[in-house]
Amino acid sequence: MGRACREPRIHSETKVELSMSMTTARQKLSLSEKVATGYSRYFPDSLIFALVLTVIAMILALIYTDSGVGEVMDAWFVGIPMLFTFAFQLAFTYAAALVLVDTPRIQQLIRRLAQLVRTPQAAYIYTGIFGALTSFVGWYIGPVVTAIFARAVAKELKGVDYRLISAIAYSSFVISLTGISGTIPLFVASEGPLTQTLGGLIGLQDTTFSVMNLASAAMIVLATTVTFYFIARNKKHVVSFADLAVGAADERTDRVDDEESTDLADGDSFASRVNRSRLPILIIGLLGLGYLVFYFVQNGLSGLDLNTVAFIALVMGLLVQRNAVTYSASFARNLVSTGSIMLQFPIYGGIASIFAVTGLAGVLTEGLVSISNEYTYLTITFLITGVLNLFVPSAGSQFVATAPFFIPAGESFGIDNTLTVMAITYGDIWTNLIQPFWALLYFPILAAGTRLRVRDFLGYCLPILAVVGIIWIIALNFIPLHL
Repeated sequence: MGRACREPRIHSETKVELSMSMTTARQKLSLSEKVATGYSRYFPDSLIFALVLTVIAMILALIYTDSGVGEVMDAWFVGIPMLFTFAFQLAFTYAAALVLVDTPRIQQLIRRLAQLVRTPQAAYIYTGIFGALTSFVGWYIGPVVTAIFARAVAKELKGVDYRLISAIAYSSFVISLTGISGTIPLFVASEGPLTQTLGGLIGLQDTTFSVMNLASAAMIVLATTVTFYFIARNKKHVVSFADLAVGAADERTDRVDDEESTDLADGDSFASRVNRSRLPILIIGLLGLGYLVFYFVQNGLSGLDLNTVAFIALVMGLLVQRNAVTYSASFARNLVSTGSIMLQFPIYGGIASIFAVTGLAGVLTEGLVSISNEYTYLTITFLITGVLNLFVPSAGSQFVATAPFFIPAGESFGIDNTLTVMAITYGDIWTNLIQPFWALLYFPILAAGTRLRVRDFLGYCLPILAVVGIIWIIALNFIPLHL
């Protein structure tokens, strides 16, 4: 019986892979598809990428700093736990968000919303704009809601390429850290260790809500929408959600029912009745909802952060799930999807620590800035930060490590510190388009129940990397901060 159940799925997977290989062999792919296919073929798994970057960081630290092998290893060791808390926050949030989706009522609601989208082109456009708006409001909000939306649309609408819509969802994240929740703008707007270096606080009105930032964000949304429109229009081979789905992808609700019937098969005992009762999770959920209302009345949107989003996901899941047993089973099952976050984030913490503790970030930054002048400084700062972001994808860590070198250099050229801050901010976000670290924010939801891999959609972001880079370089050099 078990073998019979597995055979159709294996046959389906083989059929899709053979189809994709034959299509590639016939060379009927568009240019963007060839680029994405090449990226998927030659770019290693995201874990391998992180491990390779670790080795490169160690070698660079040994070559360009005075640190010995022991000191480099100490820095790596100290950095591994740096992102433990962040990794757990994200894993919990995504598992809780998936629990919310993992109910017939919510699935039906999402399906109805997705059915409002009539064509694949509309799906791509709506996903990009929706993702950009939500990410600009909160980098911790955009990935959850955009991934859910993209997944739902791709499941319901025929003709949607799941790899492409996943790339569009992820690309929409590129303006996130220039938005209301941007790490660096919030950092320089608050009293901290670099306030004196910056010459005082720099308010959000000069960074997030500056004319330069808002104009460049609008241009990016427009340009990426147009770019993806032409990529989609020229696609020759569509890989749908159904093509990538594994056998269990559409049986989530059935599994919940089976698990509940198994877990609650204790007859009519007191424990069984309590387990079946919705009352315990409903009471806690209503208490949480009441507190959220009070919290936002007191704090407004300024109280919205990653911890708040995690709490919202928990509370909403408690309100819609059938009982505590189904909630627990769903959470445990969906937690598996967050494994990449739990494993890889600490590895990047180790890389960031090597750059910061050994002084490698400062050495590289200082050396490259020394070759710039007042005309090239902002562009070089942007490019340097983009390269460093591949190794240190944490905006806060990178800013603390490099700002003490960038800010004085900019001042020596007569450049406003705010422009230097924005050059660092843009560079830090820019190469996220080819750095799989932040793609892991979308991956648990997009990949659940499918064979989708990060490298399957990241290749479609390469044209966007060029477009966004050009826009930000133009903005830094030619668009004023204020009219």
